[in-house]
Amino acid sequence: MVKLTAAAACLLTVVLVLQSAPAQKDPASGTLQQVVVTVIDDNGRYVRDLKADDFVLEENGARQQITSFAQDSEVPLSLGILIDKSASMRLPLAIQGKEKVSAALLAADGAARVLVRLMKPQDEFLFMVFDEGLKVKQPYTTDQKKIVDLLYKNNQVGGSTHLYHAVSEALKQTKKAKNRKRALVVITDVHDTSGDKLDDLKASLHDAEVPVYTFGMRWDAWGLPGEDPTEPTFEVAVLRQLAVDSGGRSIIVDIPDLTTDFTVTRMIGFVQDIAAELRGQYTLKYYSTASGTDAEQAVRIRAVSPQYQVRFRKDNSEPVKPLPNSKQAFPAPKK
Repeated sequence: MVKLTAAAACLLTVVLVLQSAPAQKDPASGTLQQVVVTVIDDNGRYVRDLKADDFVLEENGARQQITSFAQDSEVPLSLGILIDKSASMRLPLAIQGKEKVSAALLAADGAARVLVRLMKPQDEFLFMVFDEGLKVKQPYTTDQKKIVDLLYKNNQVGGSTHLYHAVSEALKQTKKAKNRKRALVVITDVHDTSGDKLDDLKASLHDAEVPVYTFGMRWDAWGLPGEDPTEPTFEVAVLRQLAVDSGGRSIIVDIPDLTTDFTVTRMIGFVQDIAAELRGQYTLKYYSTASGTDAEQAVRIRAVSPQYQVRFRKDNSEPVKPLPNSKQAFPAPKK
């Protein structure tokens, strides 16, 4: 990550437009709003053990009081894993010029296994695959071994890539989670072939309020005929935007490079970052003073320290309660 000057870091904050949803009301203070915040320093490391006084929260330019604050390091997580099993995931890649393997599918399953093993015993997992439709291979379970075993056996592919529909359906499945804190990881070889409308997926994303982490693997870095090779392809841009809009993150790797140490290191680093981020977030609550049930709130959150950068997303689910004597449970990956 490129280092930022103190002045630039101070100015780098995330502005989010929130639509007021039915929530708890206080006659004097307004509508209760909740946001989940991630903080990193200018070296890309996740920052933990901050207090409410370390943040400044503004709505429509006016500073708001943070009424509740909790660090999420010990909060149980419900993690959904969605893996593309369309026919293109089976295309072979020569290893050392000899053996040919289904590189994309093997990489997808391997990355998911690493992520599951980085989670905590109280976390639960939902495993899904898709081509033209979505199939739940394993409903939510805390049995990590069961998920890992299923990932080892995930070798059947076929059909087209109906990505948008699958992500929408997967977001519906995340509503069955028992934990307030939820996330969805999507691993795909990028191209949607369904003809579905992206706007429908964006609506599902807005309603679900679940961070989506997208892991894209592409065969051709140059895109489709007529696309500018210096710009991200449309589907790559879609994966990145889904992550940004939902408060997640995205990575794109080229399948022909899966045999290189550089790409393998990037993949491992990405899943480590997901695990570290989900353990290093904060939940903030405040009472919105915006009037009207459909009023827009331009929310700005920044850290008091100019060395920290803030990302956040709306979360109007049941607020988390701070745990007594909770300690940092997952170290930030080394950069």
